Amino acid sequence: MGLLGFGQVTKLENLDVKLLKRERLTQEVRQDQLLVRLRNAQAQYDSLLELASEPGISDSEIDVAAYRMSEVSKTKDRAEQALQEALKKTAVIDSTLVVLSKRMELEKKGIWKQINEIPEEQLENQLEELAIDDKKNQLNVDRIVEVFDVDHRVVESERSPGFLRSREDILKKKQNKDS
Repeated sequence: MGLLGFGQVTKLENLDVKLLKRERLTQEVRQDQLLVRLRNAQAQYDSLLELASEPGISDSEIDVAAYRMSEVSKTKDRAEQALQEALKKTAVIDSTLVVLSKRMELEKKGIWKQINEIPEEQLENQLEELAIDDKKNQLNVDRIVEVFDVDHRVVESERSPGFLRSREDILKKKQNKDS
C-alpha cells in the first residue's frame, strides 16, 4: 500500500513534502465536512426529539421518531469515527513533516539512515506515537469528538439500544411538556 497510503513509497526519504502538505489540506477539508455532518445530524436528532415530544403524539408516531433518531445517531457515530480517523491521519502527517524538516539534524546525528531502514509498518506506528506525543505536549488541546462504541445488538422487541434511548428521551421531554 505504501507509507501513509502514498503508493509505492516505503521509505521516509522518498516522501514528497508537497504531496504530504496537499494530503494534509485534504484531511482538513474532510474534517470540516465531517463537522458539518455532525452538526446537521445533531440538529436533526434534536428536531425529531422536539417534534415527537409534543402533546397528542401517538405511540406509533413516537416509535417512528425513535427509529429515525436511532438512524441519525448511527450516522452521527460513523461521522465521528471518520473524523477521528481524519484527525489521526492529519497528526501523523504533521509528525512526518516535522521529522522530514529535521532531516539534516538527524543525518548529522547518524539517525536518518536508521529511520529509513525501519520497515514500513513499524515506521507508521512510530510516526503515530510521535503524533500522540506531540499532541500530549500541546497546551489544553481537547479532542474534538470522542469515538464511542454504540451497542447495536437487537434487544427487547428487536429494537436497538439507540431506538430505546431515543424513545425514552422523547417520552421524558413529552412528560415535561405535559406538566
